[in-house]
This record gives sequence, structure tokens and C-alpha cells, in this order.
Amino acid sequence: MEAACGLNHSVMVRVANLDDHCERATQCGAKIINPPTVYPFGERQYTAEDLGGHRWTFSQTVADVDPVSWGGILLE
Repeated sequence: MEAACGLNHSVMVRVANLDDHCERATQCGAKIINPPTVYPFGERQYTAEDLGGHRWTFSQTVADVDPVSWGGILLE
């Protein structure tokens, strides 16, 4: 579990070009925790840890997906 490792927060940032962003982050010394991955809900994301130990998730929308197709439930 992440909390056991001392992680108590996370930040998500939307970017225009995820692959370019990941490459620049790597060149600047970020540790890639989860590589760029496309998820069923239409987002491509990666998670990195910066030099200070902070975790960041970067996200780019790659498809407009109906939430029902990946198990989402509409609450009214």
C-alpha cells in the first residue's frame, strides 16, 4: 500500500503531449514510477517521482469514452 511508504498526497496534471512530457521529466532526473499507459476510461497517464520525493501523475485525454463501457455509473 502506498501509505505504508509515507506517501500522503498526489498531484495530477493534464498535459498536451504525454510522451514528450515523460521524456523531458526523465531527462531532468524524475524517476518514472508507472510508465505511460492508456486506460479504458480514455486517458493516457504516467506517474513520476521528482527529486524531492513528490509523486506526480500526468494525464492526456486520448479518447472520449462512455463511462458505462468501463464500469462507470452515472449518479443523478
